Amino acid sequence: MKLKGLRYTTVAIIISYSLTACATLPPAGTPLTHEQRQEAQVSCIAQHTAAGAVIGGLGTLALDAILLGRTRGDRVAAGAIIGGSIGFALAWGRCLYLFADIRSYPVAGTTETMNRTGYMSSYGSYVRFASMTISPDYAAPGGKVRLNAVYYLMDSDMSRQVYVTELTTLYYYDEGKKNWVDLGTASENKTVELGTRRGEINFDIPKDAPEGYYRIMLKVTAMGKEDYITRDLAVRKG
Repeated sequence: MKLKGLRYTTVAIIISYSLTACATLPPAGTPLTHEQRQEAQVSCIAQHTAAGAVIGGLGTLALDAILLGRTRGDRVAAGAIIGGSIGFALAWGRCLYLFADIRSYPVAGTTETMNRTGYMSSYGSYVRFASMTISPDYAAPGGKVRLNAVYYLMDSDMSRQVYVTELTTLYYYDEGKKNWVDLGTASENKTVELGTRRGEINFDIPKDAPEGYYRIMLKVTAMGKEDYITRDLAVRKG
């Protein structure tokens, strides 16, 4: 491909991404109706998948130009397709805040929590997960997953309120690299009473989500302390 063709190809890839990426997404924490949430999910996935296609296409274009001194349109197109496929897995994670409904609420006060955990004031700030369950642990694209977790927040000053960050992070197992890839995080911030809290996370699996193994990590950060817990999820069609 000559320089003129290279320019046209580059412009075409960038324009295709720009047309997809122009939609405005609601900020995290914005109250949405079911219909608004679905529209935002589709728009967010499209934007991040398009970004993957741009990276894949332009990456192939640049590599050809460097190594071969020319570019091939079929290779650029293939790079865009591969980038889009990789981008979809990343898109789900980057858009997780639109797919996840994260809620938490108190289930026991400081006295009951102290009796249950054996906590003493000499321990100081205390953040600890007690349990987490996932249902189901095997799901199909387009399905739903529910997580339930219980965690403790304690401090020597039993009357204080604390600022808490609850994070849900999604990972994908890369079979080729044999490691877990961080896809993205959804978070909630709030000021709460000390004691025992229950967290409930419901999230949708996109109908085009790549099959494979995913890992969901819940992390709680408060008073300069943190704890986390993970569960694995298999996504398979049929």
